[in-house]
Order: sequence, then C-alpha cells, then structure tokens
Amino acid sequence: MAGGLAGTATDVILYPIDTVKTRLISGRPLLGSSSLWSGIGVSVMPAIPAAATFFTVYEATKHRTARLTGADPSDTLPSAIAAALAESFSCVVRVPFEQLKMRMQASRRVSLPTLFRQRGMGGGMAQLYRGLAPTLALDLPFALVQLPAFEHLKRRFGADDDAAGGAAGGSVRAE
Repeated sequence: MAGGLAGTATDVILYPIDTVKTRLISGRPLLGSSSLWSGIGVSVMPAIPAAATFFTVYEATKHRTARLTGADPSDTLPSAIAAALAESFSCVVRVPFEQLKMRMQASRRVSLPTLFRQRGMGGGMAQLYRGLAPTLALDLPFALVQLPAFEHLKRRFGADDDAAGGAAGGSVRAE
C-alpha cells in the first residue's frame, strides 16, 4: 500500500513536467497551466494496482525461487528473477493507462470517452498494449539492477533498515 501511495504522489507531482515533455515531442502547443493536468486521472488510476501487482508477484516469486534453488531470498538470483517477473506483470497493468495518458496529454482538452471515439482506439486491447514492448525494454533492466541492489543493501545494513536499503537501491535509477 505504501508503494502505491508513493507512486501516486510521484505521478501527481511530476505530471505537469511529463505533459510538457509529451507535448513537445508531439509538436502540440503548450496551452494554459490548467491544460498541464489534462489526463491526470488516467495517470493516477493504475498506480496502486500496478504497485500492488508488482510487490505481490515480487515477494511470491522471490521466495519460491529461493526454495527451488536453495538460495536465500535476498540473494541476487531470486531477487533478479522476481524483479523481472514482477515488472512484467506491473507493466501489463500500467501500459494501457500510459497509452491513454499520452494521448490525452497530446490532445486539446479531450475526455476519455471522446478519446475512444475520435482517436482510433478502435484497435481495442491491442491498441492499448502497443507500448508494452518498449516499456518492458526500458523498465526491465532498471528492475534487474534496483531490486537485487535493494536486497543486497538491506541485508548489509540489517533487515530492519528498509529505508537505508531502499534509498541506496533506488538511487541507481536515472530517469
């Protein structure tokens, strides 16, 4: 739950910057400041389910892989396998919302129902998952570094000090 709330807070804080980036890439003009928030609901909706999916799959896979290999759950192999699988499942939850969010950011004040009618979302689910492969190509390497680093640092600093391990493991991310 904490991960979902942290992800939601990050999405809300960084959303206007993401909107500016999307509009610059798409060649759309930067309109008034209120338009910077166009599509925020679609962006925030998947944060908690995606985080819940990630951590549920991560913990279950890490422990099952450790049992199968005879390794400690915090070793590199179980945490790397768990991170890859968890990130993949999380992306399946997140990517459709990312597609919708980018289309809403690039458009001029368009609602979600209008987006489905006017913007060629007629491809159904396949259209919503169009960005899955590039998202996985970007997010999987990060997860394969961050989570094993987190587990290693958590073990090194003590199991009770999740904050120190999380800060150190998360510090390797450069976006």
